[in-house]
Amino acid sequence: MLHDLLLTKANAHSVIYLIICFFLSAPITLSAQQKLLSNHQIGNESDLLSEPVEKILTPYQDILKQSEKEYLWLEPGGLTLSGRTLHWLLADLGWHDVGNINELSIDNYQQHDRILTDGFLELIKLDNQNGRSPLSSAESVLANAINADSTDQLLFSLIPEYDQISQLRKAISRYRFLSAYPWPILDLNFKPKLGQSHQQVKGIREILVRLGDLPQRAQKKYRLGVFDSVVVAALKKFQQRHGLVADGELGPNTYMALQVPPKQRIKQLQVNLWRWFTLPNRPPDKYLLVNIPSYQLSVMEVGKQVLQMKIIVGNIENQTPQIVTEIDRLTLNPSWTPTYNIINNELIPEYKKDFLSLKRKNFQLVKGYWNNSQSREIDHPNLNLPELLQSYRLVQAPGDNNALGYYRFNIPNRHSIYLHDTPVKSLFKQPLRAFSHGCIRLENANLLAKYLLTFEASYDENEMFSALKSGKTTHLRLTNPLPVYITYQTAWIDEQGKLRFSADIYSLDKKIINLAQFQTIVSNSVITHSDNSF
Repeated sequence: MLHDLLLTKANAHSVIYLIICFFLSAPITLSAQQKLLSNHQIGNESDLLSEPVEKILTPYQDILKQSEKEYLWLEPGGLTLSGRTLHWLLADLGWHDVGNINELSIDNYQQHDRILTDGFLELIKLDNQNGRSPLSSAESVLANAINADSTDQLLFSLIPEYDQISQLRKAISRYRFLSAYPWPILDLNFKPKLGQSHQQVKGIREILVRLGDLPQRAQKKYRLGVFDSVVVAALKKFQQRHGLVADGELGPNTYMALQVPPKQRIKQLQVNLWRWFTLPNRPPDKYLLVNIPSYQLSVMEVGKQVLQMKIIVGNIENQTPQIVTEIDRLTLNPSWTPTYNIINNELIPEYKKDFLSLKRKNFQLVKGYWNNSQSREIDHPNLNLPELLQSYRLVQAPGDNNALGYYRFNIPNRHSIYLHDTPVKSLFKQPLRAFSHGCIRLENANLLAKYLLTFEASYDENEMFSALKSGKTTHLRLTNPLPVYITYQTAWIDEQGKLRFSADIYSLDKKIINLAQFQTIVSNSVITHSDNSF
């Protein structure tokens, strides 16, 4: 009887032990494990659970434990020197909004220490995504730097080497100062005439002085309420900097821009500062920079602009994407094969209204390629184009009215966009130029073509002109591809050192709000050279 009782108890021990081992080895969460273990602590079986479950540490807690410090970036007197550098960089990027570091109480030390650490880790992760091989985790990189007392060197290595970054940070600092004072409120219905004296003019003058468009020395006491030529000249500067028609008049768009408070501008500046961090850390000696909202293309050499021109970008429905790529091929006298949407939404309806319209634009139906190609004219009123396009493709031959003009610049990307010339030059006179289906039209494509060929030993300018004159399509593979950054900057510093703003034409600024920046921007369609298939 006693023997049977002992055997039964031993079997019970074995069964419970097996049950516990099963649950401990199953892929469940820590909290679930703890709950299961507590449920099985029955009677005298607690001795089987003497091993404590190890608590999973957050990256911040893990680094803090490895460093054996109470705080990573703070000391009894406040932020350390390294902490101050990190604090202000992350504040400029909008990672946190602690404006006055002297107001940090001891109760907030650990919270702010964690915020700074998390921001540092995100910068390291982003740096890895932008091209550097992640040989180790962000946590181990930061922990090693802390233990080696080299966090400053690590942080500076994560800041991309663009002049715009330091200049935008200065602008953020300046707008922080401006945000400390009430912003004048204007009467949007006030329409002053030249020479008119009015109380409202004082507010207009005050804003223009604060923003640097009206020199302080021009603020004569007896002229503070007068809308004179000095105010008009300052308004034109303001309008030009904000991408408005520089007419010196107080229209609704000008009033709207004048009334944007500094705190709102800080958020805009932070978003645009962060966009520079999504580009490769070290720019090449030569690269082409496209700024979508400003409708501008620049060629940069060692940080200096050597070529600039107006561009036309995609409309709201067909937005030009942000891309890092390169120009690897130049096509002279290109043909054009329109996309499915353009054919169905524009060209077929055009044909139905005037059946010869496509023929006049040198469109043909083509099937096959090179020597095996066959073409068919579009010169009958009752062609079933949708049916024909199942075996043919619609192609516009090279010529004066070709939609791509005389030059096409290939940039490898997964969006099927490229840079090209255009026969319609009048559109470049428009201040807002989001007209295309996503591709980028150039005001002076010939200048970019000449620039590219200056670095090609096997081509020269005379050959280019001969090829153009022939009218035949010629493809020139570039042995020295030019890196291309297609960016979205609604705030930037121009060549004269002036802060410029432009309209958020795709409403992308609004999608990025402070703490979400680090996650949101990285998910944009920015690709690295390694993602391209040249």
